[in-house]
Amino acid sequence: MRRFKIIVVVLLLPFSSEGQEVIKKSNFPVRDFYVSQDSMWFIKKRDVHIIDRSNNNETNYFIGGYGLEIFVDSTNNEIITASNELVRNISSVRFYNKNTQKVENVFNFRNGKIIDFFIIPELNMFVLSLTSKKIIFINFEEKPTFRKAIEIKLDALSRKLIYKNNKLYYITDLGEIYQYDLASNTKELLYRADSIITDFYLENNIIIYATINGQIVKVDMLTNNKEELNLGDDFIINSLYNEQNKLICGSWKGLIYVIDILNFRIIKELNYHKRTVLKVLNYKDNIYYSSSLDNTIKKWILN
Repeated sequence: MRRFKIIVVVLLLPFSSEGQEVIKKSNFPVRDFYVSQDSMWFIKKRDVHIIDRSNNNETNYFIGGYGLEIFVDSTNNEIITASNELVRNISSVRFYNKNTQKVENVFNFRNGKIIDFFIIPELNMFVLSLTSKKIIFINFEEKPTFRKAIEIKLDALSRKLIYKNNKLYYITDLGEIYQYDLASNTKELLYRADSIITDFYLENNIIIYATINGQIVKVDMLTNNKEELNLGDDFIINSLYNEQNKLICGSWKGLIYVIDILNFRIIKELNYHKRTVLKVLNYKDNIYYSSSLDNTIKKWILN
């Protein structure tokens, strides 16, 4: 009788012991979402969906266009959304009143689509980065009247905005990182990279940025010291800072990288999604949610 030898092959793949749970399986990718103790809001195509987390009942309302961003204003009981028209070069910001259950105010921009968007609640302003190569600040304190407060003209598209301490930080497709001071209305070039920047984070004198070539670079602006990580054929789409000096980064290929900022090394690779990670949200403590082009929203624990 012929004897057969059994060979066991162990593949070293990105793996983590943290559990994951599919919270929502959709028929279309969810670009943005928000989670509270009793509800989850998310944008899907032309609608905002609200899930009652106590019984999983789901309702929705129409916003039009292609929904990009959502902001839940608990103080004013509003849901604010940013979206683009699918064909026309038009974008909009809508204010949905949860009491009346209808969209009561709409800001339309008719000469460009939105790339990035965020709200500054304490200033009653929202900020838009647009395909018309400009960044605009819109004051909505007296809505339905909307007033343009600031306009920054650009030489290239800006794909990511960060607001800190009355300053706007933004990147451009020329590899530039700028600071705009709202108090003095002046801008300053902080850094220039060698390729397109896809995401960035800054704190004190440290800038961490990711490029389309798969680099993650940490720069000390005081000493000019530079450290670099390389993801090969992957690259970072978005990142989230947590209180343990870590960056939680969603990637083009669907991985979630956890980076130790102080030692500047990748300490985890979480293989939770099959396609590009669109958003990572820290709900509370070590509980996270993430959405992806694989049409899922997942909940997971980071230990």
